[in-house]
Amino acid sequence: MKDFHRFIEELLGRNQKLFTDADFTECRKAAATIHELIHNLEETEVKFRRKLTETSAQVPQDKDKIVYLQGVCDGMNLILGPLKHHSQLQGQS
Repeated sequence: MKDFHRFIEELLGRNQKLFTDADFTECRKAAATIHELIHNLEETEVKFRRKLTETSAQVPQDKDKIVYLQGVCDGMNLILGPLKHHSQLQGQS
């Protein structure tokens, strides 16, 4: 995210007559939204993993619920991986 903002600042500095800070308002919002989305998904995944651990300890015989929660956690992890990777690639550009 810092690299993204630095990139915008450099672009503005080199092209003062062409771009204004307002030209990048939507870009900054989108970048913030992606990072906020990743953060919120990570927080939710942690809560679901905690719930999985608690359920496994409290009701180990309820295999359906445990498998369901494990699937939800794994699914969230599958979503987070590409989002984080894409976010990191955007920061390097």
